[in-house]
Amino acid sequence: MSAPEFRTFIEHAESQLLLLFRSIDHDRDGRLERGELREAFKAAGLVVPARKLNDFFNDIDVNCDGYISFDEWR
Repeated sequence: MSAPEFRTFIEHAESQLLLLFRSIDHDRDGRLERGELREAFKAAGLVVPARKLNDFFNDIDVNCDGYISFDEWR
């Protein structure tokens, strides 16, 4: 894979991550809350126990502010 091909791949992957993030961010405040993440899992047909959801959320919420920013999501 050449450098331009790799750059194109990365840009596409970043774009897809942003689209997914925005589709979960229902209130459009630029950050994900636990409830939004819970609803996203539910909409995807996934049953995630509260403890696992909290563990997942806490792993991604690197700065521990109670929200997941796009930078943390990436």
